[in-house]
Amino acid sequence: MKSLKFSLITFVLVSLFFTACEKEGDNNNMQPPQYDHSLIMSRGSGGKIILTNPVDGKDLFVSNPTPAPADVKSLKAGYMCKNAVFVSKTILRDYVTSIYVCDAKTGTGVKAITGNNINVQDINVSPAGHNIVFTGKPKDNPEYKSLYTINEDGSGQTHISEHLEIVTGPDGGSFQLQTMEFPAFSPDGSKIAADALVVSYPHPDTFYDFILIMNNDGTNKEALFSVLGKNIQIKDLCWTHDGNFLLFILLDNDDAFHRRVKSLNISSGKVTDLTATLEIDGDQVNDIYTSPNSNKIVFNQHLGGGSDLFIAEYETHDDVLTIKRSPVKLTDRDVTKYSYYTPSWQKWDEVTSK
Repeated sequence: MKSLKFSLITFVLVSLFFTACEKEGDNNNMQPPQYDHSLIMSRGSGGKIILTNPVDGKDLFVSNPTPAPADVKSLKAGYMCKNAVFVSKTILRDYVTSIYVCDAKTGTGVKAITGNNINVQDINVSPAGHNIVFTGKPKDNPEYKSLYTINEDGSGQTHISEHLEIVTGPDGGSFQLQTMEFPAFSPDGSKIAADALVVSYPHPDTFYDFILIMNNDGTNKEALFSVLGKNIQIKDLCWTHDGNFLLFILLDNDDAFHRRVKSLNISSGKVTDLTATLEIDGDQVNDIYTSPNSNKIVFNQHLGGGSDLFIAEYETHDDVLTIKRSPVKLTDRDVTKYSYYTPSWQKWDEVTSK
């Protein structure tokens, strides 16, 4: 009997030993998470701030801004994903829309960095530093939007475009600047591209939409693109990481405002339509953004009442940008139980951020 008990005890101990070894082996074979030194920030349902790994689609950080603002609009990832930068309104400022920043990972420390003299609309953060460019309507001239820059800490606010400023169009003619929208910093932060509504000059009888490019202080404004004689809208301007192309969404009144995705070569002015290669099951692209360090685009689509993120890889040949293969779904709102809106993409250092 003692021999039998001893054998059973020995068997159990040996089994436990081998089980532990197997688990240790499994742990040793587990692959660490893969990163590409960047993160995608998007606005989730209920005003969430979501930071997603573009390699595997996992949401690394999900938070709600605290103290809670009235709403979260035009959300962008701050430099190196340290901050979340967004636009919101507040009753304390007569519903003036201001730029707010908070900790990107936790959502804490929400604070306004612009005052109550400007209604802020669209924002963009430089990939090269803590600089923000935004469009705003001055309270003393609320009809037209101008361009401003400011640092993420609220310092250095500068007005870089003027209402009625004269700019040269793609055809060499003169046009009067009316309003600006959807600004975007170049990869090195030295240039800004923006959508500009202009009127013919000196006879202001026709409005046009231009893509303007300028130095980051607003000097040397140059028109790169327009469809003269057509009622168009341009939105979601973003640069490829090499600085050679601009991507944007074009809406044309004659096309029932179908959201067409275009690429524009900055040197030659050549425009390529990417719409057919990005639409999935006929659903239109809503918002686009380019990777800061690779040939990829992130975009979202409304699918069945919600929104997910998709990744598309592109390639360039001379002055033409094309999509290499069908887009890949990055996130799954059926699993996370929230949707993903207005993605932006910034560099990130996963080592120093831990």
